Amino acid sequence: MPTLQNGEKKLKDLRESNIALVINLMRKFGICSRAELSKASGLVQSTITSIIDSLIKAGIVIETGSLVGGRGRRSIGIRLNTEKLIVLGIRVTRSSYTLAIIDIFGELKNLEKHSITKDLEDPSVFERILEDASAFLLKNDQKPVGVGMALPGPYLINEDTSLFLTNQGWKSFTFTKKFESRLHLPVFVEQDSNVGAMGEWWFGNSEIGQGTKVFVSTGDGVGAGIVVDGKIQRGALGAAGEIGHMSINFEGPQCQCGNKGCLELYCSEKAILKAAKCLSKPILDFESLVTEYRAGNSAVTEIVNRAAEMFGIGIANIAYLFNPGVVVVGGSYKKLGDSFLDQVNLTVRRHIYPLFYQNIGLQFSALEHDSCLIGIAAVVFDRLLKKPSFLLDH
Repeated sequence: MPTLQNGEKKLKDLRESNIALVINLMRKFGICSRAELSKASGLVQSTITSIIDSLIKAGIVIETGSLVGGRGRRSIGIRLNTEKLIVLGIRVTRSSYTLAIIDIFGELKNLEKHSITKDLEDPSVFERILEDASAFLLKNDQKPVGVGMALPGPYLINEDTSLFLTNQGWKSFTFTKKFESRLHLPVFVEQDSNVGAMGEWWFGNSEIGQGTKVFVSTGDGVGAGIVVDGKIQRGALGAAGEIGHMSINFEGPQCQCGNKGCLELYCSEKAILKAAKCLSKPILDFESLVTEYRAGNSAVTEIVNRAAEMFGIGIANIAYLFNPGVVVVGGSYKKLGDSFLDQVNLTVRRHIYPLFYQNIGLQFSALEHDSCLIGIAAVVFDRLLKKPSFLLDH
């Protein structure tokens, strides 16, 4: 009897794996035929037919009409149903949170942004996010298959809590359980840089289907998400990639983390603005700083170039630690443009071995929207496709 049960389990696991393979191929192909799926997957036609029939029945796949194939042969086109394969994304920063409906291709359906007027550590903030998320779904009459949340790091995935919330009132707050109990959907929480890395892996334009890709998130702080062969590298606690707290000056200023000379003390948005506020004509916000930098303001250019140099040292360290094929920079720095990235590249070239430099592609994110927002869809579907029968039953 145990042998029979084991055999049934293996068959079930194999079918789950095949369904996930087919959905992932359809995500890459867009509109395709059953024959194309059979050829690309290596699965026999009868298996593809069985899987597609079940996906059509569940509303996950829809037929699009005739396709003309090789030698003029006609076949029925099929594609993923983007009305069905959607998630609720919740992107939280220290100053705002964004609610969005995102489909499996990373396309935004609806979006709503809210300011956070209180300190993020005030327990009422996440209660409000929960209320707004529920109202957002009702208002848009959406039925997502899951919910994803991107939080400022470090997020300890094993404990389902975040180190950025140090208030005693948060000690017992577990994000996944709290949100699942209210939204009645599977909830997946990641730190924002990991979400951005998955967004770049799934939806980015770099031709890397395997290997190592690092996404560097810039804004209030600096963080990195590391993806190897499509899998997030989280580390022992789930908080890998906190490069903003990597010391680049052991005798530097004290950071709130307890370390000295942390990278983000020199090149975060906050650090750049701190220097800009001390100019003879103080600059008080990042948008104004970008305008002055692009206009060639020499004092601002000096500040930004200094930040670029420090940021480049951080990237050089990443190159030695992870030897990535691609490093994608997202967040605030994108607004500074190519001249900023050129300065970063100069520093990286000076600080790493030539062979390492030749094999690292440093680029800005080419995604239209925030990688740490649309990447939520990648995180949720990546997790759900580990057991895709959930999607058929949803």
